[in-house]
Amino acid sequence: MQQNNTVSIGALGLSDSEEKILKCIGALTRGRAQGGYLVNLEPEINDSNIVIVNVDDIGATTKWRTLAAKSRPPVMVQYSKEPPTDPSQHYLLRPIRPTKLMALLDSLFAELSKSAQIWKNPSLTQPAALTAATAYRALVVDDSPTVCKQLELELSNFNIQADIAESGERGLELLAQNKYDLIFLDVVLPGTDGYQVCKDVRKNQKTRQTPVIMLTSKSSPFDRVRGTLVGCSAYLTKPVDYNAFREAVGKHVKIKVSR
Repeated sequence: MQQNNTVSIGALGLSDSEEKILKCIGALTRGRAQGGYLVNLEPEINDSNIVIVNVDDIGATTKWRTLAAKSRPPVMVQYSKEPPTDPSQHYLLRPIRPTKLMALLDSLFAELSKSAQIWKNPSLTQPAALTAATAYRALVVDDSPTVCKQLELELSNFNIQADIAESGERGLELLAQNKYDLIFLDVVLPGTDGYQVCKDVRKNQKTRQTPVIMLTSKSSPFDRVRGTLVGCSAYLTKPVDYNAFREAVGKHVKIKVSR
């Protein structure tokens, strides 16, 4: 996101008239309190948060593959004559209708703003389809639905299935019932805090070797030392740098990006 209230929009394979509609929306929303859109057309498209791709255009889809290969790719909006086979995909049907485009952009803007609670460089990822080939399972213990959803989506892109617990007590219940390869643990939780949960994890013969990654807004040296003392494997401060997150996960499981 370029600024707190601005999202950068790019386009691949749109006609001149379609690009004009996009530019008009950018001009109309400039300075808007609920968020505006900065339109980036080539060659500045690499800096976009959202890219509208004409998937009926081979050249556009080829250029999109380059953007999709980035560690934090922009959000893709499919633009086509037919809806996509994946119902979770963001899409627009031809011809562009300004009111529908605005509604979609505003919805994506809201999701991007929520993801900024956890990621330094927020993007809105698509959930990967979990299959029998999913190699790992993670437990996310956090009382923020937004943080849980973002972690679930990011982990799914590594083919890691995530279970969610909204409290330390619930997290310990799930740990008693299931086997996990990773645990993501917030420090500030209703009831039992994350430090105590981590202590309990390390005391339990079944879970004592399970990697625990603590994600928290607490960033003082004391907090890091305390996290180390209770046995956490990594300590990441929100908003989280994505590369640091990926590195922390990759130290404990073999990740494979699925997009």
